[in-house]
Amino acid sequence: MLYVLPFLLAMVITMLMLPVWGRLAARWHIVDQPGERKMHKSPIPRIGGFAMVIGVAVGALAVVPLEARDRYCLLAAGLVALFGGLDDRFDLDYRLKLIGQLLAAAIVVFGANVGIHEITLDDRVPLPEWLSIPLSLLFLVGITNAINLADGLDGLAGGMMFLTLCAIAMLAYGGGELACAALALTFAGAVLGFLRANTYPASVFMGDAGSQLLGFAVGVLSLRATQGSGTVSTAIPVLLLALPILDTLSVTVQRLSEGRSPFHADKNHIHHKLLTLGFTHHEAVMVIYAVQADLFLLAYWMRYESDLAILGAVSAFFVLAIVTLRTAIHRGWRFRAAATTARRMTMSRFSQGLFEPGRLQHWSGAAVAVALGAYAALVMSETASLSGDVRLLLIALLAVTIVWLAILRIRPLALIEKGALYVTVAVLVYFDTAIVHDPLWSVVNWGAVLLAALATLVRVRLSPDRRFELNSQDLIVLFVALVVPSLPGSMALPHGGAIGIAKLVVLFYATEVLVSRTELPVVWLRVGIATVLTGLILRPML
Repeated sequence: MLYVLPFLLAMVITMLMLPVWGRLAARWHIVDQPGERKMHKSPIPRIGGFAMVIGVAVGALAVVPLEARDRYCLLAAGLVALFGGLDDRFDLDYRLKLIGQLLAAAIVVFGANVGIHEITLDDRVPLPEWLSIPLSLLFLVGITNAINLADGLDGLAGGMMFLTLCAIAMLAYGGGELACAALALTFAGAVLGFLRANTYPASVFMGDAGSQLLGFAVGVLSLRATQGSGTVSTAIPVLLLALPILDTLSVTVQRLSEGRSPFHADKNHIHHKLLTLGFTHHEAVMVIYAVQADLFLLAYWMRYESDLAILGAVSAFFVLAIVTLRTAIHRGWRFRAAATTARRMTMSRFSQGLFEPGRLQHWSGAAVAVALGAYAALVMSETASLSGDVRLLLIALLAVTIVWLAILRIRPLALIEKGALYVTVAVLVYFDTAIVHDPLWSVVNWGAVLLAALATLVRVRLSPDRRFELNSQDLIVLFVALVVPSLPGSMALPHGGAIGIAKLVVLFYATEVLVSRTELPVVWLRVGIATVLTGLILRPML
């Protein structure tokens, strides 16, 4: 509960605070206006940072057992967010923002004793204070501004920081820094609560308050996870943050070489270059998420290597990224043209006809329903017992379903019915992980899950109404849910936990597709839910 509860609490509080601050944004003139460098066409509130501050504060203060150094870190993060919020409102001079960042970094370095005290070669090598202190201040201020500069597309900085915070939590947990892991998950929960409103097309921006808060928090927590553990390599933060560091260094060098101020805004960031290469807004964000996920995995596998090896990997990444982008731009490569040519070359007339949306749309939706029904039937057939609390939960869900079936009849599923459906799916997966699998039963079970996944992908791709569509936030949720639990030495999960999470994610998306289908009579959905719940209740009695 030390990790789950603060994550959930910060996420929920942030989501609740967004509309509250949104109503105040216009009154307080904290609004991002459209402009030449902006992607949006209408004013958007820049109050996501304020909501995340409250979410983190509630999640940390209410649940995490804070020590003195934790309070110093939260105080300093709040100070950075305050200066960022003032910049959102009054457009502060960059020197004033720098003063605020240096003051916050000094609180952490001198008050919480967080900094770059050692480096990892063959063994840990202590650094003298005259080198440790300025290096620590430079790192914290540099990362804070790097994340601020990276916040250029909807969901971009938030998604990158969510993945980085999850990586920090894993590293801190493995190194025995439990409070650091809990705080990292608290910040990650706040980011996830914000992202749904910030995913393209965004209705809320995090503003400088949010981007500087996340940049500073990631800098501080990454130092605590690596410097305090005594085992994790001290250069891991540089690898985790290699993408925003590269972006900041490249635009700074280019501006200086052109005789411009390094603080002068332009369109030379990596995300701008991806847009120039023909990627859409949504696709550019997903490409950067994919790169950040690769850095996540690389940092995890290199966490015990020497700093020299890690810095070598960072240098190789820098060279590869720069050469790839420059070559693509120099040769006039365009993603959209390349994708269209590839499709024409690989699809025959027969396959083009076969994958016509009108032919597969109906059948893919039906396949989702069949797969979910088969999975439910398989789990029911092997459920031998129920605990008292689970039986009461199932009876309550069945009662809700029957009452709504009688009242609403042909109306669309109500919110409470959808909630009952998702809880039912979660209960099925819970029972599934507790079953000792017969080989044949296991093959059929996984066949149903894979059919649901395949049919969901086809349905989403071909649906003309686009009522349900995977977005960039779904990509990082899938990565964290499916990949992270499978890493050796990750946070302990119960038996079958990683497989259960994978099935749950797939079946949740399949359920959302099923609920969004317009051609399926809603009465059959209600009857199906009631049948599954009744079967689960009665099966142990037979």
